[in-house]
Amino acid sequence: MRPAIVHLLSLSLGLAQVAVATGPAVDTGTAPSANVIAPAPTTAPAATAKPAPAATAAPWSVARRSIVEGKDANRYWQVDYLMRNDGAEATTIAPGGVSAEVEGWVSNSRVSSHATPRMSRVAVSGASGLVGAGDVIASSDECRRCRERAVLQVWPAALGDNPPDPVAKATVRLVSTAEQKAAQVAPGGLLRVRLRLEHEHFLYGPHEPLLGPRTLTLALGDALIRDTLPLLRETKLPRCAPRAWPSAAEPPADRLDTQVFRSAPSSLHLHALMPGEQSYRFNDCPVRYSTRMRLRFYYLIAPGTEGDCKARIIQSRDAPTAWKILSDGEIEQPLAVVGRWVKVERIFRTESEATSLSLEFRVCGDIGEMWVDDVTLEPVEDDAGGP
Repeated sequence: MRPAIVHLLSLSLGLAQVAVATGPAVDTGTAPSANVIAPAPTTAPAATAKPAPAATAAPWSVARRSIVEGKDANRYWQVDYLMRNDGAEATTIAPGGVSAEVEGWVSNSRVSSHATPRMSRVAVSGASGLVGAGDVIASSDECRRCRERAVLQVWPAALGDNPPDPVAKATVRLVSTAEQKAAQVAPGGLLRVRLRLEHEHFLYGPHEPLLGPRTLTLALGDALIRDTLPLLRETKLPRCAPRAWPSAAEPPADRLDTQVFRSAPSSLHLHALMPGEQSYRFNDCPVRYSTRMRLRFYYLIAPGTEGDCKARIIQSRDAPTAWKILSDGEIEQPLAVVGRWVKVERIFRTESEATSLSLEFRVCGDIGEMWVDDVTLEPVEDDAGGP
């Protein structure tokens, strides 16, 4: 017996309609191109047996599909489905009955190792902790290895637009089958399915998505949903996301001077005669590789200060197996004007393997003081991804 098939017809790149064999058309947010396929019988029916109704074999129809791109620790694609139970009875999906297989050729022309398309295959299920990963570039060297990581989350739509705990934790850790709960959906009720595909690479993953259409086979109990995901065009996400650096907690209170500052209420104070206060190094700031950056700050050197005063940029690579300072990326800025606030602006390019940088100020002589205020670091241009 041939399985019943519910076809979803794409009508446009904007709004589309879902043509359902047993019901009316429904608006969708993005044009889907999926097939909901009823399961074949597990045993061959007797010659005199009546065929099972197709409507109860595959109760799910796709009411809506949306695809967005995001950035967390890594760039990711997020695919959300709103599934409707068109069956006559309530449907329960056990944790072990949820799985997805995703594959496709992926590339990104901004990354030399991804200039040529490579195959990505990922399988994920409730049994795998709702998380799975597959190699795009296989290597024993973790610095060269590239993976695509999949997270699958399923929950009744009545519980909200976003997954409830503990399923929500799947983006950061494995969720055991003992923690997962069965999803029960009444006739006419809605089920949410979220698939997230992350680019895992210590250098490129946080900034560059993997581009290319993927085929998806999604299992919800006995039903199979097959779809093609057009993950081809980046959205206008900044590859150098703006962030507050230095943080509000820097410098610490014991390094601040509330009497001398350019911008209230205080400034960083360095004192050559005070042990431990001759220099200060800000915490590392995550950066994108090979990116033009602008550093700005103001400084004031007290009259009578002896020796040099300087600022130093230190770039580093934080790889899975080792952390190291990139000596070619070290930049030193002499600070020589005494007795008045001076603005410094320095434009530089981060190193090709840089993942973070830090900024250090120092009074090198035995006598003297220096104040530093209004420190900022930002990309020179709006380095946004997308066409």
